Amino acid sequence: MMFGGAQMVSRIGFMQGDLMEPADKRGRGFLTDCWREEFTVAQKAGFELVEWRIGEEPILMNPVMSTTGRDQMRQVSRECEICIPSLSADFMMQVPFYKAEGREHRARLDLLGAVIEACAETDIKLLVMPSPNGGQQLSSEEAAALRSGLDRLMPLLEACGVILSVQSDADPRFLGSLLEPYPADRLGITYTIGCRPSISSQAHEALAACGNRIVNVHLKDWNLHTDRASPSRQRTDLANALIQLKLAGYQGDFILQSAAGHCRAALLAQYGAMAATWWSLGGPDHFSLAPGMVDARESLQQPAHTR
Repeated sequence: MMFGGAQMVSRIGFMQGDLMEPADKRGRGFLTDCWREEFTVAQKAGFELVEWRIGEEPILMNPVMSTTGRDQMRQVSRECEICIPSLSADFMMQVPFYKAEGREHRARLDLLGAVIEACAETDIKLLVMPSPNGGQQLSSEEAAALRSGLDRLMPLLEACGVILSVQSDADPRFLGSLLEPYPADRLGITYTIGCRPSISSQAHEALAACGNRIVNVHLKDWNLHTDRASPSRQRTDLANALIQLKLAGYQGDFILQSAAGHCRAALLAQYGAMAATWWSLGGPDHFSLAPGMVDARESLQQPAHTR
């Protein structure tokens, strides 16, 4: 694939909703009104894939949850030549099944099962399960409830041909041990670059602990509260993480993820081109901006009235 002139083995896409302004005060999660328009915007910006999202809005209103909606998704996907290889179950960030009890626990687990079946119907092969609040360490009771739920979901994942990918900031060694009993071709990890202020020092440890489980990567480096006086250091932090992924043999997708309100397609596409260039170069000595290229993170961090 070509993105911004850089040859890629992996592909770079965007998170659904990040190219559009939030719909009034309903926030970025309410996407049922503008998803077709966003595909057109994405096509003009040069994107070829999107990670679909199901938020806390009425879930059954999401197109992926109905036959008619899935037909519309396929049609728009073909027309704009933008594929949908993955889906993020953002509703899990509020009350994941392993933090609920009784009837709500069963309902949340059943809902996740319904989403797995919807993914299969839409030929979405990867379902991302985000953890709430960045994914702090689970208690022993929560870890047991998570394993119990995964045990129940595993036959459905096998039957539907869907990979469930856990997205968490928990200690990677803990994640690796938690997922170790399950087959890597059905249960993986979504690795987020940019959620930790010391990503470069943690990349070796994280990838050594769970590198063979990483099936999806989110890039959100520009969201950090960084030292504006040394932008080159932040670029190197992201570059080092990409180097470790390449050394680990990663060939999956990269999903650009912006903060709420930072929904500018051109800047997000430029950041994707930057990441693609760094990935293709493969060495920290080469990680500098091309002549005339604006640092997308610096632009995104500027107040709106200065742009």
